[in-house]
Amino acid sequence: MTSNTAGGPSRRERMRAETIAEIKASARGQLLQHGPSGISLRAIAREVGVTPAALYRYFDSLDALLIQLVCDLYDELIAATRAAMDEAPPEAHLDRMKAWVWAFRAWSVGNRREFELMISYPEGNSAMSICADPKTIDSLEFDAVTLKSMEHAQLCGRELAQFYRQTEGEGFEFGSVTLPEMSDGLQQELIESCSLMIIGERLPVSWVFAFTSAWVRVFGLVTMEAFGSLPVQNNIDEFYKAQIKSMLRDFGMEQ
Repeated sequence: MTSNTAGGPSRRERMRAETIAEIKASARGQLLQHGPSGISLRAIAREVGVTPAALYRYFDSLDALLIQLVCDLYDELIAATRAAMDEAPPEAHLDRMKAWVWAFRAWSVGNRREFELMISYPEGNSAMSICADPKTIDSLEFDAVTLKSMEHAQLCGRELAQFYRQTEGEGFEFGSVTLPEMSDGLQQELIESCSLMIIGERLPVSWVFAFTSAWVRVFGLVTMEAFGSLPVQNNIDEFYKAQIKSMLRDFGMEQ
């Protein structure tokens, strides 16, 4: 019987944690080599040195393994983003938002296979799309991957909310911008869904619409670059920077 007088994890718990880490490392290795569709429990078992049946002591299914792997990848992205944002002072909300934009791009393009898994899994509900049934939003019951996606988005969104309070709602000249005509339904969805999931708190609809539009543009650019789908191939870095600067000007963050 293993004693644990120091109050730390037991030997059995340490061994289990080490095996789980090996399994996830093997899955990531397969991801890098073969892409998301090439991850195989049988191949993981062979590499780790256990039987395929033994893997089920650690993960109920391949889906359960992929969910944990995606959450780990989110943790890496979030850590890299926080580090970039923290290079600016806590009160420099616009600079911190810009840092989020560049860090998201750098990590995603630098980890293309990982990013591919994050935007394609789970099937039918892309991990990074931040979409949820209204009933789910009302109950605040989100799955682990959606929660990680929200945490990443809100690193930027909460800086916007703090900037809103810092400037007493006068941070951007939205009064001079004519918003498109929006139905009551769209305005309600922006306030109740996008505010909650992307920003983290409610703001006026003009701020939510502008921020959500910018978030979609950044996500689209990053995804197209990561998948090699941008129409520019020889000057990608310059093209991306020009697009982001244009978006920042539209949002009032760049002169």
